Amino acid sequence: MRRFDVSRAARRACLTLCGPMMVLGAQVAWAQGLSLDQALAAALAQHPDLRASQMESEAAGAATQQAAAWQNPELATLVEDTRRATRSTTIQLNQPVELGGKREARLGVARAAEGAADVEAAVRRAQVGADLRLAFHAAAVAQERVRLSEELARLATQAREGADRRVQAGKVSPVEALKAQVAEAQALSAVAVAQGEQRATVARLRQAMGEPTELATSTKALVVEADLARLPSADRWRPLPLQLSASPLVAQAQQEVSRRQALAEVERARRTPDLTVSLGARRDAEAGRNQAILGVSWVLPLFDRNQGAIVEASRREDKARIDSEALRARIGAQAEQALSQLSSALVQAQTLRERVLPAARQAFAASTRGFELGKFGFLDVLDAQRTLFEAETQALSAAAQAFEADAHLHALLGEPTPTKD
Repeated sequence: MRRFDVSRAARRACLTLCGPMMVLGAQVAWAQGLSLDQALAAALAQHPDLRASQMESEAAGAATQQAAAWQNPELATLVEDTRRATRSTTIQLNQPVELGGKREARLGVARAAEGAADVEAAVRRAQVGADLRLAFHAAAVAQERVRLSEELARLATQAREGADRRVQAGKVSPVEALKAQVAEAQALSAVAVAQGEQRATVARLRQAMGEPTELATSTKALVVEADLARLPSADRWRPLPLQLSASPLVAQAQQEVSRRQALAEVERARRTPDLTVSLGARRDAEAGRNQAILGVSWVLPLFDRNQGAIVEASRREDKARIDSEALRARIGAQAEQALSQLSSALVQAQTLRERVLPAARQAFAASTRGFELGKFGFLDVLDAQRTLFEAETQALSAAAQAFEADAHLHALLGEPTPTKD
């Protein structure tokens, strides 16, 4: 008898009943702003990949239930002679009996497949969560770039107005006003480009949340609530070997080894032929009596002892074990590279925020004020503005790289495992 998993049934029931309400509540909150937790809740509740993995898990559970079933008996009847006086009628019940542990081996394969379905669901959850994090922070960075470009456009407009006033006062050449107009036009063009990028990232975010196609491609504005100054920590992914041991991808490879081991046990069990036990009765009309029938049949393993299938299953088991070791090494190398990228991005972001950006803002403010007082030329203002824009862009790029590396680690390792101090 298959054991009924109450906790799993409760989770599925909660997902079925509470999922639509969670999504509805999240959509109401989106009018005020979408947080990362709300986006993750929506993705876990409605993403088609996760719904598909749930169906696969339920199918694997049904397969386990089927694998536990016993073989059905066979009812046979035989009539000898068509004349009533000399007719004999036999009724016989044949029951196959599996030997060699075939049923246990078959159950082992089914349970391994059920475990593989559960691990596959964990892999998909990790991938969906990683894609969601990547899309969410990409949308947040794009949103911040729009704000930054609009702020720079506003500053360019102020500089152009200041240049116009100085030209009208006869303090500078009209060429300075033309330069200011070109700078303003470039800044306004950058705003349009940033807004286009933001719309694209919002569409990717809606798709990552598992929204239907007609909603995922909607041009409706979506405000993302994210604190880009709060970057992910690299310490929570250390020590890396501990995080690697809890990786869903590594667990999936190990589960494939277990499944291959179970399949090899099935082939070994098939070496032993099954018995068929027969029980019945025979009515002899001519003799006027009933006769009991007892019989046992057994296939003689003279020519086929399943040797080829056993060797094949054993080699596939060895291959799965080698593939698991190779996958673990590959994921470890990729995780090490992603962690290095995260650490580098964090150092770069900290340097830009603590040293470069304050100096760039101060230089731009001083040059703008000095231009209004006639101490600097407009080229100095443009140079300071360009420096500030580049510093702000580099800071956003560093933050984006940090979030991207963190999302890659989530895809490879799943949620970080807490470590004891």
